[in-house]
Amino acid sequence: MSRFILAFAVGISLFATAAFAQSKQPEGEKPTMFTRAPCDPLPAMVETIKSYNEELLFTGNGMTFSAQTGQPLIGGLMFFTNQDEGTWSVVQLFKDGMACMVMNGRDFTPYTGPKTYTGQKVPN
Repeated sequence: MSRFILAFAVGISLFATAAFAQSKQPEGEKPTMFTRAPCDPLPAMVETIKSYNEELLFTGNGMTFSAQTGQPLIGGLMFFTNQDEGTWSVVQLFKDGMACMVMNGRDFTPYTGPKTYTGQKVPN
């Protein structure tokens, strides 16, 4: 149930930010999108993810930006999937043990198409 509420909140947030991102930008400024990410200590976040039988697929290091200050926030990335059901969750983990669900969803499928960037110039 909490996953449904979380997915609903993320969906509403994405809908609102999509509308914001489509608003007219001042000349010369690139669009900016603000989202909310629910956070909890890692053990509690993992319990939510485990309730969907998602397993850790890969980890990495990454950066997000504070919506309030624009300050870069460095953290670890954890990507969980349930390959049988197609659900997935992306979590950013910070030094203090706080974990934030950046995005989650369904219909996870491996990409089998052509390589997207092979050293060629990206088309406009």
